[in-house]
Amino acid sequence: MDFWISFANFFASAIRLTAPIALGTLACTISERAGVINIGIEGSMIFSGFLAAVGSYYTGSPWVGLLCGCAALVVIAAVLIGLFAAHGAFLALILGVLAIYCNGQQIVIGIGLNLFGPGFAYMLMRALWDTTGISPWVEGFHTVNIPVLSNIPVLGTMLSGYPSCVYLGLLAVAVMQYLLRRTAWGLRIRAVGENPAAVATLGINVYRLRLRAVLLGGVFAGMAGAVMCLSSANVFVNDMSAGTGFMAFAANQFGQWSPVGGYLATLLFGVMSALRMRLQSFGVATQLTQMLPYLAALIGIKLTGMRMRAPAANGAPYPHPLSAPRVRRKAAAAASTKGPKA
Repeated sequence: MDFWISFANFFASAIRLTAPIALGTLACTISERAGVINIGIEGSMIFSGFLAAVGSYYTGSPWVGLLCGCAALVVIAAVLIGLFAAHGAFLALILGVLAIYCNGQQIVIGIGLNLFGPGFAYMLMRALWDTTGISPWVEGFHTVNIPVLSNIPVLGTMLSGYPSCVYLGLLAVAVMQYLLRRTAWGLRIRAVGENPAAVATLGINVYRLRLRAVLLGGVFAGMAGAVMCLSSANVFVNDMSAGTGFMAFAANQFGQWSPVGGYLATLLFGVMSALRMRLQSFGVATQLTQMLPYLAALIGIKLTGMRMRAPAANGAPYPHPLSAPRVRRKAAAAASTKGPKA
């Protein structure tokens, strides 16, 4: 019986550690399904985790912190009225505009966001709390015990007693799996990631569709940062992600660009992270245990690399930058002023 109790506790620890990685993976999946590579998840998570800590600190509510981290309502309103605003979608907006409308190099933009997010959070933390290390304690998510199930030995430990944000992440994965596979919107997202020129011939605005997908991915990246900050430690540390965003990027590829597949892949990282913590409690060197999640990434890439098939247009800019209509108008105006040749 002691073995099963230990196993249940280990499993529960892995599920808790999986939650932010799973949401980050979902952000990558949606963005790359639309053809935009987003490796700026790491910076987005750190920046959003800071904003979540600020929201929870000043309101005492982790749910307000979650909204501050991902600004879901603001983003939805922004998409509808054509205005754009901050937080989790702020860095996604930068990526979307530079990569989609300006044909910027997506990998370089993502690296820039990974540098910008922690630096900006560092500056704001120093301005607000006069510290550059750890934020003040903030209110985090409370655990939710499922009635009846929580009273069952072992099984109750494995399936109940998680923070509410963990269940929210599972719901988000299920909903996005349905939307991407069973709705017209999901078909358009997948089509624009495979052949944007064909989508454009149907009268669909490729740029707007891609930008909305990137912004939605930014919302989930913001949720990942908020969950990372408010589900366990209840404090913000500037480097607390420790490569979680890059794990999410790798898990998205392991999961074959599928929300459910990506979540199953994140379980591998969650198990490795839980194993790292368990080994550290036994006195194993920290330097050795910290490499376990990244070792899992290398093994996963090796095992699944031959079977990976990314969306055909993933990372390929659609060759009509924002300035193209303006350039064509100027060229037409110049031609009309010259008049016919003698």
